[in-house]
Amino acid sequence: MRAKPLTESEKITMKCVWDIGDGARLSRIMTLANDKYGKEWKPQTVSTFLGKLVRKGFVEQYRDGRYFYYRILIDKHTYRTQMIRDDVEFWDDDSLEMYCSELLDKKTFTAKERKQLKSIIADAKD
Repeated sequence: MRAKPLTESEKITMKCVWDIGDGARLSRIMTLANDKYGKEWKPQTVSTFLGKLVRKGFVEQYRDGRYFYYRILIDKHTYRTQMIRDDVEFWDDDSLEMYCSELLDKKTFTAKERKQLKSIIADAKD
């Protein structure tokens, strides 16, 4: 299943859900978003973003007692790999060579980070 694009606020909300894991509650998601991302979101704001994530198929909502919880339907790895693929197709006209050259550009990462990336790529060869 192809994940739908997320707005920046939906990404932050979903990242909080991924960080918390299955069974995340609204209050915990709100606290994490506010603390980690410097937001000043109220419960209604986070609830709105969660509703959109439910409609987009990223999470499902369930009730246990008086609280609603959220179960992850699309894992972070699946979403991120799809977004990388979309970036390569759109920004680099489906050219992996262009994408990799951007990753290794001195404006993208420090020399130490580029060395680490090259090592990771070398180790990943089949």
